Amino acid sequence: MKFPQRLVIVSAASCMLFVYIVILYSQALMQMWNSDQDVRIKRSLDQALNGRLGQTSTLELAKCPHFRFMSPNTTISTFDLPAKTNYKIYNNMQYLIPHQPLESAYYPDVEPLTVIVLPHSHVDPGWLRTIDDYYVYQVKNILNNMVKKLNMYRNMTFVWAETVFLSMWWNELDDDVKVQVRHIIDRGQLEIVLGGWVMPDEATTTYTSVIDQLVEGHQWLWENVQVRPKNSWSIDPFGHSGTMPYLWKLSGQDKMVIQRVHQAIKGTLAGSKSLEFYWQQYWDRSGKDSVLCHIMPYMLYSLHHTCGPDKFVCSMYDYRKVPAENTRVASKQVTEENVAEQAKYLYEQYRSKAGLYRYNTILVPLGDDFRYDFEIEWDQQYHNYNALMQYMNAQKPWKINVKFGTLEDYFSQIRREETRKRKWGNEFKFPVLSGDFFPYSDQNHAYWTGYYSTRPFDKRFSREVESILRSADLLHVMAYFYFKQWNKAYTSYHENTASLQQAHRNLALFLHHDAITGTAKPYVVQDYEFKLLQAYNSSQEVLGCALQALLSKGKFQSPRLFNPETIRSTFKDPSMRRTVSVVKLGTKVVFFNPLPYDRAEFVQLIVDTTHFEIRNSKNEVIPYQVNPIWEASTIVHGEAFEIVFHVHIPPLGVETCTLYPKDDSKKHWARISMYNTQELEVNSELKFEQDRPRHGGSHERVKIENQYLIATFETSHGMLQDVKDKRSGNTTSIHFDFLHYLSQGSGAYLFFPKGSASPFFQSIPVIRVITGPFVSEIQVLFPNLYHSIKLFNHPGLQGEVLHIQNALDMQVLNMKDREVIMRMSTDVKNKDLTFYTDQNGFQLIGRKTVRENRIETNYYPMTSMVVLEDQYKRLTLHSGQPHGTSSLEQGWVEVMLDRQLVYDDERGLGEGIFDNKLTMSKFILQIEYRDLPPDEEVKFTYPTLFSHLVSEHLQQPIQKVFTPINSDALAQSFLPSEQSLPCDVTILSLRNLINSDLVYNSTSFIVHRKNYICGFTSPPLPCSSSNTGTFRIKELLKDVKVSDLRETTLTHITTLRTVSSDELELSPMEIKSYLLSL
Repeated sequence: MKFPQRLVIVSAASCMLFVYIVILYSQALMQMWNSDQDVRIKRSLDQALNGRLGQTSTLELAKCPHFRFMSPNTTISTFDLPAKTNYKIYNNMQYLIPHQPLESAYYPDVEPLTVIVLPHSHVDPGWLRTIDDYYVYQVKNILNNMVKKLNMYRNMTFVWAETVFLSMWWNELDDDVKVQVRHIIDRGQLEIVLGGWVMPDEATTTYTSVIDQLVEGHQWLWENVQVRPKNSWSIDPFGHSGTMPYLWKLSGQDKMVIQRVHQAIKGTLAGSKSLEFYWQQYWDRSGKDSVLCHIMPYMLYSLHHTCGPDKFVCSMYDYRKVPAENTRVASKQVTEENVAEQAKYLYEQYRSKAGLYRYNTILVPLGDDFRYDFEIEWDQQYHNYNALMQYMNAQKPWKINVKFGTLEDYFSQIRREETRKRKWGNEFKFPVLSGDFFPYSDQNHAYWTGYYSTRPFDKRFSREVESILRSADLLHVMAYFYFKQWNKAYTSYHENTASLQQAHRNLALFLHHDAITGTAKPYVVQDYEFKLLQAYNSSQEVLGCALQALLSKGKFQSPRLFNPETIRSTFKDPSMRRTVSVVKLGTKVVFFNPLPYDRAEFVQLIVDTTHFEIRNSKNEVIPYQVNPIWEASTIVHGEAFEIVFHVHIPPLGVETCTLYPKDDSKKHWARISMYNTQELEVNSELKFEQDRPRHGGSHERVKIENQYLIATFETSHGMLQDVKDKRSGNTTSIHFDFLHYLSQGSGAYLFFPKGSASPFFQSIPVIRVITGPFVSEIQVLFPNLYHSIKLFNHPGLQGEVLHIQNALDMQVLNMKDREVIMRMSTDVKNKDLTFYTDQNGFQLIGRKTVRENRIETNYYPMTSMVVLEDQYKRLTLHSGQPHGTSSLEQGWVEVMLDRQLVYDDERGLGEGIFDNKLTMSKFILQIEYRDLPPDEEVKFTYPTLFSHLVSEHLQQPIQKVFTPINSDALAQSFLPSEQSLPCDVTILSLRNLINSDLVYNSTSFIVHRKNYICGFTSPPLPCSSSNTGTFRIKELLKDVKVSDLRETTLTHITTLRTVSSDELELSPMEIKSYLLSL
């Protein structure tokens, strides 16, 4: 066939495909309303949405074989470990670790043993005291003593993890002390480990926020002490995520130490000498991103638990004796008379511990919380251990070499040993492990699964700060870039830069493992909340300032015009929407899309009138729906209204809608239906359609629906009963319940219920049903719980899912020692009670409920989603904040919403949790039906591409600001991107990096290509997936000319290569970091 003929055929086929898609899409639009509805609404939506939706799932299926499941070549999967573990081997409530008898230390064939003694101090930036109190009273002393004593004792070492304290200390140091610090680092005496701003919690944090605090810490370290951390030290988070090793590796840390792993699991690993392993991702077949991990074998990182299995013997080797300090330490100063006896007992502990590992080298941490804050402790520990080392090393039959060292010293030694021994056989190689270490238990029946849900108000608060700060970063970067292009002065640059830096650091501080976990003292919690509020407010100020600068093209930077649409009045209050007043010349509302994809969705505002019209940036009139705002449960507000209307915003774009006063406008009043009450008070001037209030019967149902879904609720209690897909006819039974567990000893950390959950309320709730052409909603009002489910009438992503919001206040009623859950009972037949929870929003990992075990043992952390599936469908509950979650019975999913606890759980806090606040929680319920058989893999899975987008929309909402000043100096839109990025590529960070003087260094650009599963029916998407994983920066920022582009390690400390083209390539699941310069 000749070329012209081939060209004609290809062109014809392309045209047919285009027409087919247009027809499909037009049919979806036509089905949105019945023929008797206002056709102008359909036209306006057609204009807004036409061409904005991408290709259908049929086109995506061809790209899926590349993403099939491929299990890694691992020796150990943590999914399988529980079945191999004996949880009943314990003594005095302690899980036992298998050891060789003490006399084995004296066998004639003992191999040479190297012992690395590692002095350290674990310093919490807030827990029982605030970060400032800890710094003033203890941490500053530790660091000052460190410089003095390491200069004095040249063979002593020390490790430090938390950069936040280094930063506080550094600001007070004289230059000569800073030089000394750099010298002790260069000599190898002081090692900075982990190096993040804090040591973050690993259960409730998002991977984007962990990366952000890691960048903050590493950038500070590189600027001030020229350090690139090589080793991670994460000894206090209450369980360990499988996502973290990947992030540590990308940041240049290829070795790591962890501590809080279930003690029974440690016993299983110790039985096969597998407490050291390469930690490999389930999805990484090559192992190139694996990290060498060391698990401390005993219950705590305290030196009373690190020398060997006998904590009473180890306590004898804590030589701290500070005058006037109460202590139970039984140690005696080492003398010539007792050195032989002391060395003998310690040698036996070292040998016993060495039996757990393969490589004749052990790590013995020498420290505890806030140790070495007195000079005398440095002297006591050093002199006594130095004497013991000299004696022990001189005992030839013992074949032991004990010395001070750093983490790098330890890992270098075991790698040399592994290289030497693996020549003798594969059993001497490091094993390979995949998975995670949740839940954590330190002793029998004590599961640390409560903190997943403790103080959820703050967990939600931090997620809101995270999304606003990310948007502020994006706009600040674009303002900086465009002002360079325009050759104009960005007058607010330094002020905004300083505000963003402090906001990043405040949010980073909250990721600390006693902050976001909710496990600090109440006054410390308030200190965290105050810092979060500062970050929230300053991020909003920068966001509004940058928007004004961009829309005015630098011509009108002050005074500041924009007000944020959502605010927090105090650090104790949840976020609330402000009322937008419609003024005579028009009120501008500006929307920013923080995602690199087209976004077409309904938005909501609260306004003070209904006499206005809405015009978009193209001067088109936009119809809107008017919903009631409630003064009380049955009284409609007469001077405030919620409006719902449609906006389209291009990738990273800005769109303006202007509200002009006008009597005759395209508005649609909602219909109000009330159940379980005889009252409904509506001002006669308001034109809401109303049904007569009535009591709902036990079998009476009410429905809300759109063109895709019908959601059915029972009117007696207002809970969802089922969801029907109109296209396929499939119905999924989903019954919502709110219940509570009665505590048997739960605390801030532990979850320990008395038995099964019981119903939350005995009373009948008031139910409000609001229906209209754009959104329908059911609102359920209990005495201290508000529960709503919305269904948007939208032909895209927003209309395919149910939007859920709860507001719970445990202070209203007597809820002491109760833990409230939201449970969905569905007809999904998840095999063997398996389900999936996300890890830090990065990946999905398999879980399996064991019915024979107590409830708390089957709880897992959920950061952004939990998935239940069978051979026919998949149910995903997306979450806008972290929770504990479980699937205790087939088809069940429950999430814990809040906890009020009277008693301390004896894990250090010293009290229960009483400071509950009115707490909002947001979820999205998504149901997907299979069109291909499921994979048999249960250890891990991926979300669908559609599910990824749903999550992105929930985590990164449209940002809204408004101004009553309708100035022509402000453009109606801002469009920085040529086109959407591929659906599977997301921007994790686009922020300017600065030095301590706020001088611009370069711009951080961190991207992630997500993997996804196929085999499910998918709606049209606003973007396409990437076959090759490539995209161009030019497509993202069309007007920005990048002069220098370098690929770096995750935190931008080391340059990996200079990129000659702006075309970037990523493999599935890969995260890459770049530095951009103009």
